[in-house]
Amino acid sequence: MLVSAMILPLLCLGAFTAPASAVPLSGQNYLDVIIFFNPGITVNLQDVTVTHEYTALNGIAARIPESMYSVLENSWFVDSISLDSVHTMSQDTLDWGVDDVNAERVWGGAEDAVDVVAGNVAGNGVKVAIIDTGIDYTHPELDGVYAGGYDFVNGDNDPKDDNGHGTHVAGIVAAEDNGVGVIGVAPQASIYALKVLNAQGSGYTSDIIAAVDWSVNNNMDVISMSLGGGGYDSAFDAAIDRAYNAGIVVVAASGNDGTGTISYPAAYTNAIAVGAIDANHNLASFSNWGPEQEVVAPGVNIYSTMPTYTVTLNTLYGYSQNYDQMSGTSMATPIVSGTVALILSANPSLTPAEVRDILHTTSRDLGAAGWDQSYGWGAVEAEAAVAAAGGTPGDNPPSCTIADPAAGATVSGTYRVLVSASDDNSVSKVEVNIDGAAWIDITANFDGTYYFYDWDTTAYTDGSHTVNARATDSAGQTATDSNGVTVNNGGGAADTMHVASIDMWYETVRWWFWVIGYDVYIKVTVHDGLSTALAGVTVSIDLALPSGGIASGTADTGADGTVTFVYEAASYETGTYVATVTNLAKTGYTYVPSDNIETSESLVVP
Repeated sequence: MLVSAMILPLLCLGAFTAPASAVPLSGQNYLDVIIFFNPGITVNLQDVTVTHEYTALNGIAARIPESMYSVLENSWFVDSISLDSVHTMSQDTLDWGVDDVNAERVWGGAEDAVDVVAGNVAGNGVKVAIIDTGIDYTHPELDGVYAGGYDFVNGDNDPKDDNGHGTHVAGIVAAEDNGVGVIGVAPQASIYALKVLNAQGSGYTSDIIAAVDWSVNNNMDVISMSLGGGGYDSAFDAAIDRAYNAGIVVVAASGNDGTGTISYPAAYTNAIAVGAIDANHNLASFSNWGPEQEVVAPGVNIYSTMPTYTVTLNTLYGYSQNYDQMSGTSMATPIVSGTVALILSANPSLTPAEVRDILHTTSRDLGAAGWDQSYGWGAVEAEAAVAAAGGTPGDNPPSCTIADPAAGATVSGTYRVLVSASDDNSVSKVEVNIDGAAWIDITANFDGTYYFYDWDTTAYTDGSHTVNARATDSAGQTATDSNGVTVNNGGGAADTMHVASIDMWYETVRWWFWVIGYDVYIKVTVHDGLSTALAGVTVSIDLALPSGGIASGTADTGADGTVTFVYEAASYETGTYVATVTNLAKTGYTYVPSDNIETSESLVVP
């Protein structure tokens, strides 16, 4: 926020993992932040304006003086603090999905059924929070399953959809069995509209976290988020963790950029990342993929509900009222959310981890055998998942833990993989694979552990890899575990470092209706020679200004290997900004500029 017309120096926040974090060092600016306090701690802060109080998550969203940020960041009672940021819905590229996952065989009892058979599992008793643009709760397909919600954009109890996206998502989850129109994956689930995105489809992290907090306080069973944007945010990550630990299954869209990077929040550990497939069961051209991909579901030309009145998607993008087709991971996500509702309707006692395991083990394998980065564990299969949720009376699934190598370990040569597995009856088989390749049976030891002696790590490129393990009991129930490790056989220089990426963007600073300046952000990501994020690197940059001047800054990367600088520009400083990394420094590491993916990046401020 600009406080004067003077040209301010380049400013930065060092050693902090939230990618949009940047704190000015001069002037009295105010920042919109999200703060989580340590468990059991109650804190009343002076000189702050609280915009959300996250009672279940023990945190707040607030506007604070910029001088308070570093104090709070280093305070013993603060678990995390990060800047608020903007998210957008997973915008669709532009109907068959319910049938493809065999949901109708669950509640209708037969292939191509269109009516719910009384007594069958249909999502009964399950509460699904749809965090999106709101819902047209007057729609004849949704009025019977809509159960309430809140509008965090406008701060009231009327989360009516003014965009259209949320209504389309809601119909995929739970459009009613009313003899007309469409029917959802879980047509008797209860849906709740938590509006966090405005008519244009964008919104703030603080509002989304408030919706997660509301979901915990109101005992939701499933959270469905067809939205994404920005990079890693420790506050958002913590919110997802706390919802997951409270027993809520969190489902999120992998993103529609067609790249190998899963969008946040889907990329968070305790969110189920959902990619999209087409009618031929190929990954949709727009769908993201990557190491966090968990499952896929139909997401191309999905026919569902649209608001019965005019909204943004009608006027600006030509979508029809009442019903229309849309495509995107936004559509695949509610198919998975609806499937989760069916699973929990069949067995309400399941934990989020057990639901996740059922999705893994019952999905139809696509692509490479086992897990892979494009399709995850495969395409969700509602009928098989519901059958697995019923389990065998008196028989619990097995446990499965990779004891060695530990998560984050560095391995080399021929390595022994050690797995611990047990069951209330008996373990029939334990298997391992590396990076989702074919499963390999491994040897049982006398003490209930299992060894795979012959992992030749030299057959793998140096860098990050995933060790997967799966245990199967005598009833055919399974459990899995995965540990990410680093292979280092000298093929990559682990003690070198380079710039992996430079990202720039700007935000307009306004006073009433007038633009009074711009905040220019520069995010630098640093990797080591094994392409692993590197913390504690002192990054030095120069910012060439449109006026011809140079602003310089130095700060340290956080745990995710990133640091973000901000330059507060006066309104007349429009034109081209060029950010150049001039040096990286970290004890024990050598900076190799020739390895840089990027050394400079430019941004035009109009």
